[in-house]
Amino acid sequence: METSTSFEDANDRTAGGSPTLSRRQALLAGGTLALGGIAASILGGCSPAADAQQSKDAWDEEADVVVIGGGTGVYTALRTQNKGLKTIVLEKGDSAGGSTLFSTSVVWAPFNETMLAAGETDSREEALSYIEAGAADTYIPEMAEAFVDTVNTAVSNITDLTGMEWDCWAGGIDYRSSLPGGKTHGRSLVPKVAEGEPTAGVLETSLIDAANSAGVEIMTKTSATELITRKNEDGSTEVIGVVAESKGETLRIKASVAVVMAAGGFDWNDDMMANYLRVPARYSWGVAMAEGDAHKMAMKAGCDLRFMNDAWMSPGYKEQHEEAKAGKMARFASAITDYGKPGLIYVNKHGKRFTNECSNYDSLGRSFCALENGFEPRGWQNLPAYAIVDQKAVDAYGLAGGEPGAPGSCFKSYESLEALAEACGIDAANLVAEVARFNENASQGIDPDFGRGQDYFGQNYMRVDMTLEGPARTLAPLTEGPFWAAEVVPVVLGTMGGVKTNVKSQAIGTDGNPIARLYAHGNCAGHGCGGAFYTGGGGTLGPSLAFGELAAADIETLAAWE
Repeated sequence: METSTSFEDANDRTAGGSPTLSRRQALLAGGTLALGGIAASILGGCSPAADAQQSKDAWDEEADVVVIGGGTGVYTALRTQNKGLKTIVLEKGDSAGGSTLFSTSVVWAPFNETMLAAGETDSREEALSYIEAGAADTYIPEMAEAFVDTVNTAVSNITDLTGMEWDCWAGGIDYRSSLPGGKTHGRSLVPKVAEGEPTAGVLETSLIDAANSAGVEIMTKTSATELITRKNEDGSTEVIGVVAESKGETLRIKASVAVVMAAGGFDWNDDMMANYLRVPARYSWGVAMAEGDAHKMAMKAGCDLRFMNDAWMSPGYKEQHEEAKAGKMARFASAITDYGKPGLIYVNKHGKRFTNECSNYDSLGRSFCALENGFEPRGWQNLPAYAIVDQKAVDAYGLAGGEPGAPGSCFKSYESLEALAEACGIDAANLVAEVARFNENASQGIDPDFGRGQDYFGQNYMRVDMTLEGPARTLAPLTEGPFWAAEVVPVVLGTMGGVKTNVKSQAIGTDGNPIARLYAHGNCAGHGCGGAFYTGGGGTLGPSLAFGELAAADIETLAAWE
């Protein structure tokens, strides 16, 4: 039962940019090991709950609130710190930010003040109708209402706390805008920046800067490994702290008011992806730290889970994501910049199209998920799959990060469709017939099979060819050889499932009751948007910030535990 007493390497942390020493570090630095410190070292191998209750010296660090995860969790930390609660953020990475730092900072916020001031129309009722229609049997009315009623509070607070202002995102079409309550503009917000400047990372950088200025302690290179709990007299479970690892050192961190889990998904944990997802996605374009740490801690503490079989989806080029996975790198799915282009189609191994290639990327990512339903062995009907384009499209658009006339390396050239089919293992006769059918319809501006280019999204998605008009912006025959092919796969932006929560973002135990002082939001929580549905641009950040706000608001009402 020993704990490390070597503190030569101080934890990486920021609080206004200044490193700090813990109480125990200060004692050791002075050459004195107090009796309480010895007791804490001895107690290190005992049960967490007993440890905390038996000795006030059992803690290496103390705070009112401990937030696990430095992405959208920084918003929650900023909120609680601003209310006078000393808050620590535990960040697994070398720096705070998580996947949020690499996002375009878009937040989906229906009937927000910015859109209404610009003359757009929207309402609470329309937003809820849209979520219900898109979420279908996963719709949770009370959670959807909590999100819709709170997201604009978070948006407003971010401006108040960071000074960052908002604009309506020009490309912000609701991803299923044709559904009841859907909108074609206004609900997706981005940070207001100078013309021509990118918005990527602006939201998270603003939150981190404000958190540092407010005195939030962000401990980087620090992985939370366990929730410290105790049983109350009534048999309920209460969370009172967190065990974390930092540079080989075990830290026990007291949370006298609450713990918030905001540590992201499990999309870089192959075992969890295989065990939980109903979709055949094995790649992610999120940061490699999303390994399901919070999920595992939550399960050990008795939390229930929800939406574990779902994820935020997109298509991706297999070669690009194989390279990214091997290097443990976050990789933007460049396929989403290409799939709506005229002269490109997706086909499966049977040589058949299987999707509307100009749908939103989440719906398109889910199109890979059908099982064989014939004489084929059980398996995924639409894997492997290929993006196929003709030379005219390559000359016009480049594709896969390449230049016009020279696509990225994942595209290979073939003199004919038959040669392409043979090389890729596609049914050649079916492919030739499918392309002929597609070409005939595309030349007339129609797609009777999947409706490509027939709706507002298909004609106005920012990745289509806006130099053309109507369906031609996305529909064009594949007629000019050589023909090119690249294998495409489903990729997750992040997994969607995790800790089951209520409308206060309180974690719910397997007995159906809240686990006291434990909260969750973001991709480690199973709240979605009040259902498993990607609403539109910012459909991940909007709910995460809203439920982070709900967590902060409830935490403010709590007294410290005795």
